[in-house]
Amino acid sequence: MLPVAIAAIVLQSIGAPADARQVSLGEPRVLAEIDAGKIKGDIVRLAWSPDGTEFYLQAAERDGRGAIKVAHHYTIQAGSRALKSVDQEPPWAAAYWTWKSGQASPAASSFKISVDSEQKSVRATAAPMGGAYTKRGTPDATAGTTVGDVASAADQTQMQQVYTLKIRNETIGAWTNEPVMPGVNFSWAPSPLRMLVFARREGGPLTAVDESGRKQELKGAKAALVPAWSGDGKQIAWLERRDKKKLELTVAEVSTAQ
Repeated sequence: MLPVAIAAIVLQSIGAPADARQVSLGEPRVLAEIDAGKIKGDIVRLAWSPDGTEFYLQAAERDGRGAIKVAHHYTIQAGSRALKSVDQEPPWAAAYWTWKSGQASPAASSFKISVDSEQKSVRATAAPMGGAYTKRGTPDATAGTTVGDVASAADQTQMQQVYTLKIRNETIGAWTNEPVMPGVNFSWAPSPLRMLVFARREGGPLTAVDESGRKQELKGAKAALVPAWSGDGKQIAWLERRDKKKLELTVAEVSTAQ
């Protein structure tokens, strides 16, 4: 796999794809199977090594507010298919994550993610059901609901802080009463590609979006998590959820229609 700087020159010479509707994935390849039951916390990062031979996974245990309290680190050699616990995040993974999860495209500072913030009032408990009155308008002694009950339920509301990430008016993720985690469900393509790929936070198909707002759902991923574009722009990796405990580290070539 070429270094990012050299790959960028090569891609510029052959013409970087600009239309997300022309992007497609090749046949997905499973590099490793992961037992989620043996990982502490939720997986929040997937990163490529510069030469593409190693992957880094980070899992996080959270506190009651959703903030990370403990991070666990793992690596996978592409050839060994084995998950290895390590003491800390490799330096190359931190460097990769900086551009992969940034607010703006590495290729264009104007192509960036917007952050919307709003507070919503949500009823904490359902309002009392059951008729306080019969159809004739007379009190129903069996209903068990009083005016006071209704008023009390109406007062039981709570405020929720909702943060929404959008790219060209396309919502790519929302966080409620928890810190936003950039990059957990999206990945910028490396320069000079002006494109982003994302999946639902709970897992789903991959969708590519370009700087003009054109988009396309990419075939090949059904329940993708933590998508990650390779440093040379030629591949996308993700974790495919098979069931509650089984995840597959999957890679597919990226191509465009000619």
